[in-house]
Amino acid sequence: MKQTETANFLAMIKTAYPFFEVTEAGVRLWHSMLADLDYKTAQKRLANHIRSSKFAPTISEIVNPAPFEEKSFYELQRAEEEADRLALDEYNENAVPMPEWIRKKREQMLARKKVGRQ
Repeated sequence: MKQTETANFLAMIKTAYPFFEVTEAGVRLWHSMLADLDYKTAQKRLANHIRSSKFAPTISEIVNPAPFEEKSFYELQRAEEEADRLALDEYNENAVPMPEWIRKKREQMLARKKVGRQ
C-alpha cells in the first residue's frame, strides 16, 4: 500500500469512527504494517469491519481478518445449490434401477397397508 493510500484508508476509519485519532506516528505505524497489503483488500476488510463492529479496527483486524469472511445470502445460497447439484450428479452417475423382486415386495407391502387402513 502506498503512503497516500494509507492516509486515505485512515481517513475512512476516522469518518466511520469519529473518536479514532490520526497522528503522524500513527500514520507511519499503520503504513509500515499495511505496506504489503493490497489497498482494495484493505478497503474490503475495513468495510466488513465497519458493518460488524462499533469500535475502530486495530491493525491486526485489518491485516489478519477473522478466519472466515461473512458471505452474502446469495453467495451462501449459490454454494448450497452447487452442492445439491453435485450430489444429484453423483447420485445419477451411480444410480441403478430397482431390482424387480424388491419392487414386487414393496408393492405387496404397500397393498397390505392400504387394505389395513380401510
